[in-house]
Amino acid sequence: MDDSATAPATGAQHTVSGRLLLRAPTAADLADVFRIHGDPRTNQFNPAGPHTGVDASGELLDEWLDHWRRHGFGYWAVQSASSGEVLGFAGVRHGQWIGRPMLNLYYRFAPPHWGWGYATEAARHAVEWAATHVPGPPVLARTTADNLPSIRTAQAAGLVRRPDLDATHDGVRTVVLASR
Repeated sequence: MDDSATAPATGAQHTVSGRLLLRAPTAADLADVFRIHGDPRTNQFNPAGPHTGVDASGELLDEWLDHWRRHGFGYWAVQSASSGEVLGFAGVRHGQWIGRPMLNLYYRFAPPHWGWGYATEAARHAVEWAATHVPGPPVLARTTADNLPSIRTAQAAGLVRRPDLDATHDGVRTVVLASR
């Protein structure tokens, strides 16, 4: 892992394995947020489904930007280090799960970039970054039991299944993987 020497401790920018650039998102990323979160393929296991309009993506991006303003870290825009194209979004941010503080591990990539290991690289980096810079709360990945690609990515990032943290919300069973 090669953190950029110019990256602030807040986690605003990192280069991972020479092929990915992880950077703080900006308002200019709205089209990419919608391109990725509005695609039904990226929401196959999401009970809420894809964003149906750019306004939903704008609200999501505003949440991410607010987290960055308040905490100095959050979900990154993941770019190809060679082309600059936004491949997806990944990282950690503060949250609560069954009444406990945690860091939510997130990764969502455009379908043309599935199968290249990008989500695993970004997720692994996020877990390692969190252990160093926000060591208090555990890192959790939450998904549905049938989302095997997400479960495999979380496991490859170093998380382990925690059935004791599973829960049902709005009729959907959520399975949890955690850093500890």
